Amino acid sequence: MDERDVILEVKHLKQYFKINHKFTVKGVDDISFKIYRGETYGLVGESGSGKTTTGRSIIRLYDATDGEVIFNGKKISGPIDKATRDYLRTNMQMIFQNPMSCLNPRKKVMDIIGEGLDAHHSYKSKEEREEKIYAILEKVGLDREHATRFPHQFSGGQRQRIGIARALVMLPQLVIADECISALDVSIQAQVVNLMRDLQDELGITYLFIAHDLSMVKYISNRLGIMHLGHIVETGTTLKENGLEVLEDICPVSARLIVNIASMKLRKAEIEEFIQKVEADVKNRG
Repeated sequence: MDERDVILEVKHLKQYFKINHKFTVKGVDDISFKIYRGETYGLVGESGSGKTTTGRSIIRLYDATDGEVIFNGKKISGPIDKATRDYLRTNMQMIFQNPMSCLNPRKKVMDIIGEGLDAHHSYKSKEEREEKIYAILEKVGLDREHATRFPHQFSGGQRQRIGIARALVMLPQLVIADECISALDVSIQAQVVNLMRDLQDELGITYLFIAHDLSMVKYISNRLGIMHLGHIVETGTTLKENGLEVLEDICPVSARLIVNIASMKLRKAEIEEFIQKVEADVKNRG
């Protein structure tokens, strides 16, 4: 029995979107997983598999159709009181795929990062507010003078660093990183991922890392889940030399095959055969 400290537990989460009286899209369909404190849990799958919907449902950007989300022993799904909502907003944050979606173009970086501090009254003086903002900027590799600039004056990689600073200024326990490197150049991707790992070591942050690039998820994650058509079809650990070691036999698909897909060693026909196996298994389970 695993006795590690569970920071987040998702139980039978469902997120359905009703199109009309005849059609309902099952974005996430009855998934369950746990994230342990201090680790990085990777959630990977093709576009439309339900990864982002899962992250947004956990942090309550979407109201889940069914299921439970338990964060540090507190149920945060369904109706919650103000105290639980405030606890969630200060201890769980999200980094978005497009950093400009969370950066107000009319505000300076100082005010963008300070929004969370202002909302939760997390400082006693203007000087303390500024010092907290300067400190988090320096942690993500930016200078103090950057605080007086506007988002359009930065490169894509710098904007993502600002997005990370915005998420971390409240010192959250869990950060949901939703495709936070997919829009960046490969060299900048490595810089951002290494930054996130360094911050995890320094601050003890837990990550839910969502991406479609399995090779990058394999690099940063301790464990991962493979999503397909709203289901988690396989889970495992990335600590083995060759990538993925199956821990739970959810889907009888070779773990080595998944790793090979990530490194692009398979031909198109073999990839299509793999997808057919996953779809057939999901259909059999249903």
